[in-house]
Amino acid sequence: MVKRLFLALALGFALTACSESEQSQAAGNAEPVRTSEAKINVPTVQCGSCQANIESALKELEGVKSAKVDLDAKIASVSYDAMEADLAALENAIAMAGYDANNVKRDSTAYAELDACCKMPEDR
Repeated sequence: MVKRLFLALALGFALTACSESEQSQAAGNAEPVRTSEAKINVPTVQCGSCQANIESALKELEGVKSAKVDLDAKIASVSYDAMEADLAALENAIAMAGYDANNVKRDSTAYAELDACCKMPEDR
């Protein structure tokens, strides 16, 4: 009985060690990912619909891992792979969705198509 228990434990440890070895080999073959974080001022964000529009536009970009817009602070926080995207691409995606992003002005056609709640008060 003790021998069987010992054998079962030894087999369990051996399988775990093999599994970890395969995982570390697979991880060693993967290309390195350079994750970067960006904080982008989005001064024209007005409501939850704006928040969803900006987050969706950012997440469509290749390399973007996550995007979250803080309505109160008017800041988009983006985590992305620096090998696939850069700050200019992030800002452009926001601008093409109809919103200002840092110093990049919104696309006027996209802005005109936004819901009324997403437009600046003077444009409603």
